[in-house]
Amino acid sequence: MIVTQKEYYDYREDENTRQVSVIELLRCAFKKWQLILLAGILLGGLMGSYKILSIHSKKAEMTKAYDTYKTKLDAYNASAEEYKKTIADLQTSLEAKQKYIANSVKMNLDCYNCPVSFADVSVTSTTDIPLTAAEINAITTAIYNEVYYGDSIKEVAEKVGLESGSLREIMSVKLTAGIPTVRINARSETLDEAEVIRDDLLQILLNKKVDEFETLGDFKLTVINKGTAEVFDAEIQNYQTAQREALSKLQTNLYNAQTQSSALTKPVAVDKYSKKYMLINGIKLGIVGFVAGAVLAIVALAVLVLRKGVILSADEIDGEFGLKTLADFSGKKANDPSQIGFMMARIENGMKGKDGREIGVVGSASSEAIESLTALLNEKAASSKGELKFVSVPDFNKNGDAFRMLEGFSGVILAEEIGKSDYLGIRKEVALIAESGDELLGTVYY
Repeated sequence: MIVTQKEYYDYREDENTRQVSVIELLRCAFKKWQLILLAGILLGGLMGSYKILSIHSKKAEMTKAYDTYKTKLDAYNASAEEYKKTIADLQTSLEAKQKYIANSVKMNLDCYNCPVSFADVSVTSTTDIPLTAAEINAITTAIYNEVYYGDSIKEVAEKVGLESGSLREIMSVKLTAGIPTVRINARSETLDEAEVIRDDLLQILLNKKVDEFETLGDFKLTVINKGTAEVFDAEIQNYQTAQREALSKLQTNLYNAQTQSSALTKPVAVDKYSKKYMLINGIKLGIVGFVAGAVLAIVALAVLVLRKGVILSADEIDGEFGLKTLADFSGKKANDPSQIGFMMARIENGMKGKDGREIGVVGSASSEAIESLTALLNEKAASSKGELKFVSVPDFNKNGDAFRMLEGFSGVILAEEIGKSDYLGIRKEVALIAESGDELLGTVYY
C-alpha cells in the first residue's frame, strides 16, 4: 500500500490532536510495575512509620485520657444500672398500684353515699364482780385485733365471696380505753351486703369462737345497738385520695427517672495505648499509603507517557493511516520465528509482479531491533530461495543520505517500539515515506 502525501494529510488534518485509549495508557504505565510497587512501599512505609511514631509520642497523654475515660465510663454504667433498677421497681410498684385501685372494693366505694352497717357491742362480766379497766381494755383490744388480723375475717370473706384482704379494708373498729363498748362498722357497695358482713362477723364474736378470748376470763358480749345507713365517709375519702396521690407520685417518679436516665451522656470513647493498637494503626495507614503511592505512581507514569508522546498500541498508527501490521513482537519473545515466517510469506505475496526486489527496513525502533529484523528477513529470504533483499536504513528521518536510499527501494517496512517510539515522530516518518513515493508494506512493532 502506498501512502501518498495527499492521503497522509487526508487522514489527519489537525496535527495537534490525538485520541488515546485509557486502557492502553494504563497498560503501558503498568509495564513499570516495579516503580509502582516501589512507590507504594515507600509511601506506605513512610505513612505507617509516621503513624506509629505519632502514637508512641502521645503515650502519656493517651494513657491519662484513657484512665479518665474509664472513670467516667464506670460512673456512667453505675448510674445507668441504678436508674435501670429504679425504673424497674417503680414500674412494678405502679402496675401493682393500678391493679389495686382497679380491683379494690374500698377504692370503688362511693365515699359521699357509703353503705355502712354498724353494731355497738358491750363487754360485761358474767359474775357480780365488775370487770376492771385493764380487763375491759384487754377484751376490746382482742376484738380489734380479731377484726383486723384474726381468722374470723377469713371465714366471713369465704361466705360473701371476697378476699380476706379486701374485706379487712372495708371493716373498721372504734374503741376507747376504759370504755366497755366497741363499735364495729362494715362497709360494702350495698346496704344488704354490708349488713350480711356485719351479722356474720357478730355471730363469730358473740359466740366467742375466738381462741384469744379463752385467756381473757369470763365475760359476755352483747349487741346494744345496730343499724345501717348511707353516709359521707371521710375515712374512705381520705384513703381514696391518698391512694390516687400515691399513684400520681409513682407516675411522676417513673417519668423523672426515665427522663434522667435518657439524659445520661455516655463518655466519648478514647483509644487505649498499647503496642498492638500502635502497630494495627500503623499498618492501616501504611496500607492507605501503599495504595496512594501506587495510584500516584500510576498517574505520574501515565502523565509521563503522555508527555513523551509515545505510542501505546499498534492501532494508533495502523488505524489512523490504514496500514497493516506485519508482525507484533510487543510483550512476546522478540522476532518469533513463526511470525517471521508468516511475515515473509505476506511480503512475498505483496511483491509479486514488481520489478524492484529491495525492501528497506526503517523506523524509530532501536538500531539493534532493526538490524536483527533485517538479518532474520534476509536469512528467511535466502532459505526460501527468494530474490528479496532487506536493507536496514537507520535515521532516515534525520540523515539525508539515508533518506535518499529510499528512492531505490520497491517497498518499506516500518519498525516501531510500543511505549518508546514517539507518536508525532512516527507520523513524520509516514509523511517522509509518502514523500519518497515508496510503498509502505506494513509495520512491525516491538
